[in-house]
Amino acid sequence: MSVDLSSPASRREALRMVDVGDPRPHHGMLREIFDLERAWREGPDGGESDEYEQIYVAAFLLFLIGDPADSCRLYAAKFRTGDMDLGIGFDAQAIFGAGRHETLRWLSDNGYTAEHAQLSEWLLHAEDPKIEDWARHVRDYFYSPQGVLLLDEL
Repeated sequence: MSVDLSSPASRREALRMVDVGDPRPHHGMLREIFDLERAWREGPDGGESDEYEQIYVAAFLLFLIGDPADSCRLYAAKFRTGDMDLGIGFDAQAIFGAGRHETLRWLSDNGYTAEHAQLSEWLLHAEDPKIEDWARHVRDYFYSPQGVLLLDEL
């Protein structure tokens, strides 16, 4: 199924199609939305305030999928961005959807030594809130108890 992802409004509607209980069928689309949202935020327009949360929703859904290959994409949004709000506001917990050890092992096994080192250090000193508590909080923030995305229409 082809989905229009050409604008922040269309990406928001695409995010509404994803079941928070099982986002795996939309993995490829979520990666694309995440990348488009990051490019949009870091681009010449600098994003607009009404859409600022969409990258965080996409990151949370990628976290729930738990593919360690997404850790580099999420890491770059937090630690290699030119967007100050993204660098500060993006929660590093989102990087660990595959689990702490699995994520670090994947990074090490695939030659991402700098990322492995920085995230290992982050886990030692900055894991507040705990990743599990963070995930519950983010789900409650973005989704109703029935799993409906709570972002207003644009």
